[in-house]
Amino acid sequence: MSEKSSIVTSNQIGVHKDLESKIKKHLANPFRKPYRPFSAEIFYKANEIINNLKLPIILDSGCGTGESSYILSQQHPDALVIGIDKSEKRLEKFISDDNFYDKDNLILIRADVIDIWRMIKQSNWNIHKHYLLYPNPWPKKDQLKRRWHGHPVFPEMLGLCDCIELRTNWRIYAEEFLVALRMITSKEVLLSSIEINQFISPFEKKYYESGHELYRVTTA
Repeated sequence: MSEKSSIVTSNQIGVHKDLESKIKKHLANPFRKPYRPFSAEIFYKANEIINNLKLPIILDSGCGTGESSYILSQQHPDALVIGIDKSEKRLEKFISDDNFYDKDNLILIRADVIDIWRMIKQSNWNIHKHYLLYPNPWPKKDQLKRRWHGHPVFPEMLGLCDCIELRTNWRIYAEEFLVALRMITSKEVLLSSIEINQFISPFEKKYYESGHELYRVTTA
């Protein structure tokens, strides 16, 4: 990731006008898409380990190469860090053909978070904190439904734990996430700029070195 990254550009100005109506629709119509078989298989494997360890869990959804999950596991040695990404290519540094990596206090799994989130909620995992680090912004105005807060699984995801942290290099994404959280949760929700002490992911390093403003949305 040595090349400079371009700042996010969009034909959308400000929070999407359809965001609130879309969230209300998703709250009224729970997401019922069937699980993918490979996601269910890998979840059951992780679930067995988690039930035996009984540790607080830090979830890193869309973990990319897994480097952010590794950093989090070093920062939180008394927790179990679970990184999830659906890309075999991105996770190839850690994961072999079984789509699973388990060492010390770090588990990495190749699966679709849309499936895994719902299975986690049903299984009542002890999620201490949930990170969403630099998700694809899908910046075109007609791509709202591809952003996490515009996806029908969003209300299910919010049920995983009280402590959520989103990081992004697109302010509109952060503002929309803030609005969505405040519509659904009674927790205090904050949006702030990020002051870097230690890079938490390769993307964070690349965006920072490219001169991007970085934003954080957190629940407390």
